[in-house]
Amino acid sequence: MTLDQHLAIVSAGSRLGYQLCVITASVVGGWLIHHDARRWQISPRQYWTIMLIALLGALVGSTLPGFVAGGFVEEVAWTMPITPKTVMGGLLFSFLIIAGYKKIIRLNADTSDAFARGAICMMAIGRIGCILQHCCYGKAAAWGFDFGDGVARIPVQYIEATGLFALAYLIQHLHQHHLFAGRRLFLVFALYGALRFMMEFLREPIAGDYLGLGFYQWLALLIGVVGALQIVKRSPPALIRDATPI
Repeated sequence: MTLDQHLAIVSAGSRLGYQLCVITASVVGGWLIHHDARRWQISPRQYWTIMLIALLGALVGSTLPGFVAGGFVEEVAWTMPITPKTVMGGLLFSFLIIAGYKKIIRLNADTSDAFARGAICMMAIGRIGCILQHCCYGKAAAWGFDFGDGVARIPVQYIEATGLFALAYLIQHLHQHHLFAGRRLFLVFALYGALRFMMEFLREPIAGDYLGLGFYQWLALLIGVVGALQIVKRSPPALIRDATPI
């Protein structure tokens, strides 16, 4: 597939619909993060610093991978005014710089759970935007949807959106019943990493391949491994109860 073919598919979608989904995702996800962060036992200054770091980390982390992804994703990143973004980079980079900040100021309070519900809701709602804009489309298949180029394609946006909303339901259940304390965000990392890794086999390749796997598959593996390692590091293998009220 060429860059012109990719742009033709995306232009056939609704940019406005995508933007409305992004705004909705930001409002809903931001409110959930703010609501869940009220339980943090930290100073207001630390609270707002972490929130600012998370925001900047998401913006920078979601953008940087496009410049090294290879394929026409990298071509778009260097030549077009709108840089391709990936939620995986935003999640990972935000976690890393928040962890670095907390280490520098020697803050031991766990803050990760507050981002779990908000992050997964942002991702789920945002994927609806991908459906509307026709981006992140699947490979050509004998069955599927025409996203604007006259080719039937696997509707990976719909499949991934379904998986994300199912994951959002799981995280909400764990939150509501005070389960998996201190590990909910990393459960999102691990499960979404696995989901995204599998989805990339069905998605039209738009980035480079490295050692037989696409760039975004390697990124999915990385975020999945980070999530799994953090789950193991932070707690015993069995689910535990969080005594802190909602």
